Amino acid sequence: MTKPFAPFALSLLLLSACATDPIEMAGDPSALPAFRTFKVQEERLLFPEQIPDDQRERIARELRQAAVGALQGRGYQEVAGAEPADVLIVLGAAGRTTMSAAVEEDLSKHINPVNTDVFEGGIDTPTAVAEDRPPGVGREGDLILYILDPATQRSLWRASSSGAASTPGEALRKAQSVYRSMVRKLPVASG
Repeated sequence: MTKPFAPFALSLLLLSACATDPIEMAGDPSALPAFRTFKVQEERLLFPEQIPDDQRERIARELRQAAVGALQGRGYQEVAGAEPADVLIVLGAAGRTTMSAAVEEDLSKHINPVNTDVFEGGIDTPTAVAEDRPPGVGREGDLILYILDPATQRSLWRASSSGAASTPGEALRKAQSVYRSMVRKLPVASG
């Protein structure tokens, strides 16, 4: 039996990053042109499993709120619609399944059955991913934040972090913490 929030929990775990992991950066934040406003241009989410659209939207919304909240907490203002922004923001999150060496060794001993329904046109819609995982199987993910020049669309600065969490609540708290840590590396908003 699948729990109602299992896909959300699994997906959020995929996207989580650990606040104690180092923030990797490309670009010098002190060399950024002074800016006050931003606009989230794009959100890129990658999952190892297919999840229902409503769960994907919820995860995207939660991660977006975490990043926007971190930027606003540093004094930057989000602009909407056709209003011009000083910089554009691209958010990225990617998840992956991890397995202990024992699990990988055990799996390599077995031949995985192939679902041939795809050849007969009888493809079922994906089932919800269960929250419970077998021992030795886990989830980890990366969070990425890019700052782009709106005129050239070139990256001015980017930060990323990787990590894991064991519950949806922990994953969201870590994502919020990671975005705050990333944004703390930026200068305080100008103006």
